[in-house]
Amino acid sequence: MGWLFNELLYRPLFNSMVFFYDIIPGANLGLAIILTTLIVRILMIPLYRASIKSQREITIIQPIIKELQVKYKDDKQKLSEELMKAYKEHNVNPFAGIVLLLVQLPVLIAIYQVSLNLFKPETYPALYSFVTLPENGFNTLIFGVLNIADTKNIILALLVGISQYYQIKLIMKRTQPKKVENKKKKKSDKPEEPDFATILNKQMLFLMPVLVTVFAYSLPASMSLYWITTTVFTIVQEFFLIKQVDKAEGVK
Repeated sequence: MGWLFNELLYRPLFNSMVFFYDIIPGANLGLAIILTTLIVRILMIPLYRASIKSQREITIIQPIIKELQVKYKDDKQKLSEELMKAYKEHNVNPFAGIVLLLVQLPVLIAIYQVSLNLFKPETYPALYSFVTLPENGFNTLIFGVLNIADTKNIILALLVGISQYYQIKLIMKRTQPKKVENKKKKKSDKPEEPDFATILNKQMLFLMPVLVTVFAYSLPASMSLYWITTTVFTIVQEFFLIKQVDKAEGVK
């Protein structure tokens, strides 16, 4: 398993960063990390689209799910059976998000290991034969100010937190219930009370970016740059993919 991880993830990512560094005009390791990150995210687009599609469909059938939860609250087995029937009837894959997470986790671990080893000469045998090390070492400055070689960087950590804030806002918008057909509410209808998930999302909107910033500050600066790039890419990606999915599903 270790060999598979090394050959399929670690070595390709390690070599990609060095390769881009060699071919980028001006040779900048920060840009090499950004380009490597973008390639990883582009390759994951199909998985993201499937995950977003599944989440949007679950949001649409949320009233059905709530009815089943109330109806079978004392029979967990029956509830599970009925939920699976509802998912199947509405062509929903509740496990799409789990598949995406399982793919992202080993990639994140590989990026972290590359970040730790990129400046260690003993790790360079991992390079492919057609990839060469820069003769004068790596240029690790971004905009002449931020140093990717730093063990930690407060500016990059703050940017990680800010980008995470906007991503969570987008997730909250994505998970808001939407109906395919708009129905006018009767005057006698009582406003729906926010459920636990909605309350939790609002709390996480402010708490999570703070926690993420603290955590990012403990990571190598190169890892923070990867995190910022992948979050910004995900925000832009989700903005367009949500529109595509909603249009395909007839959601307004």
